[in-house]
Amino acid sequence: MVEEKESDVESATREAWQRGEMDQTATIVYEAYGTEIYGFLLAQFRGDPTSADDVFSQFNEDFWCGLPAFRWRCSIRAWCYALARSAASRHRRSPHNQQARRAPASQGPWLAAIARARTSTLPHLRTEVKDEFQRLREKLAPEDVDLLILRVDRNLPWRDIAHAMLAADEPADDDTVHRKEAALRQRFSEIKRRLKTLAIESGLLPSKED
Repeated sequence: MVEEKESDVESATREAWQRGEMDQTATIVYEAYGTEIYGFLLAQFRGDPTSADDVFSQFNEDFWCGLPAFRWRCSIRAWCYALARSAASRHRRSPHNQQARRAPASQGPWLAAIARARTSTLPHLRTEVKDEFQRLREKLAPEDVDLLILRVDRNLPWRDIAHAMLAADEPADDDTVHRKEAALRQRFSEIKRRLKTLAIESGLLPSKED
């Protein structure tokens, strides 16, 4: 698969960021990616909106605090997924001991995009989680589910997926990202084989003997 060049959304985001317009940058990002980020979190927590809301709030805080220092080593979309995965991981480690969320330093129009991301995503995900293949996914490890969503559902380039799935203690240099990408490609092939086996066992796909 040929990797796409920088999208119009990414270009507009970068231009606004370079002008120092953080409100406008955030508005573009949330209008373009807010719904899919919230959907990603909802899928991570098996359609539980309470957990997804809490983690999305943490994601919002992390995004706003980190935006001025974003270094553009990857797309801002990939960075959003990295932040979302990090927030979800922290929530799982301490789901009942969340600190009070700090309000963003700005009350700009991008806050409305956050609300739209929540309200437009939940009805769709409530339908999606009933799908049989979605239930098969839930038998996989969380990181494998993340990889499937990022590659199959979101169609992210492999380099962006590598950035999004770097561990907190992994550097983001080119060599590390390249090795991560290669490992994820191999893992993706293994996941597809595992899903095919599960689909055959559940009767969704015919077995070779049929």
